[in-house]
Amino acid sequence: MDKLNISENQFAVGKAEFSTGIVLKNNGSYFLSDVEVDEVYQVFETYEAAKEFAIKQVESNSKIESFVINSKNEMVYCYDQNGERKV
Repeated sequence: MDKLNISENQFAVGKAEFSTGIVLKNNGSYFLSDVEVDEVYQVFETYEAAKEFAIKQVESNSKIESFVINSKNEMVYCYDQNGERKV
């Protein structure tokens, strides 16, 4: 997978299986390799929108963890069935 390339003010949300940490594609299947970035991340224009989406994903499926990445490809937020995790 190519490096995530988003604007400075954008944030991307990805998800992983909580029990294994395996990254998931947007459709819920395992990320393996040779996958386009837009199949793994959903991009948002604000941090607040990305964070809200990440929380809603976990609330609808407690078997995943959801994370927010900034334009520097740094994880800035992570949420799982136990709530917000320190990053």
